[in-house]
Amino acid sequence: MPVLTESSLPPSAYQRLLGHLNEALSTAMTRWSSEFTVQWGRATTEHDRERAMVQMRTKLARRLQLADHPSLPAVIRDLLSESAATDIRNLQQEIEDNLLKSTANASSDRSVRERLLKTARANSLTAILEPNFPLDALFHPQPAAPALERRVKLEGDSSDVGLSGLHYTPKRRIVTIERTPAEEGHSNAQ
Repeated sequence: MPVLTESSLPPSAYQRLLGHLNEALSTAMTRWSSEFTVQWGRATTEHDRERAMVQMRTKLARRLQLADHPSLPAVIRDLLSESAATDIRNLQQEIEDNLLKSTANASSDRSVRERLLKTARANSLTAILEPNFPLDALFHPQPAAPALERRVKLEGDSSDVGLSGLHYTPKRRIVTIERTPAEEGHSNAQ
């Protein structure tokens, strides 16, 4: 997209552009709400609820990414940024309010309500609004570290052995050695 300035287009074109953006954002937020409701509803454990909150941040972060698009004029970027921040704060508040309402009406005890609220607050959607939050990490996650391979070495032996070579005797202690796959290439030459 070419860089736009306030004078790049006539006011009527900017009005149409903003109308399209608002319509697209409204549709995206409706989808977000529906998806969040499904994700939270499927969550059966605290970890599932935490994952739902964190995963849904990525979809909201796209709004911040759009608001920061360098091709848009500063005035539009500011409007989009303010709108996104307001919507994200409102969504977080709605989640907390709904949790309070739903657990207050249910026969659930106070500890359940507090645990749900703690989960929603500890994994807050508003975390992406923090100045040092790594938004790019949501879109370009770092690859996971290579898995470690476990080998068992019998104390007193000079070679690593796998499970098939393991012999238990009362005189030997088992020592676990962890290596990355890169290190593995050096020990296979035994």
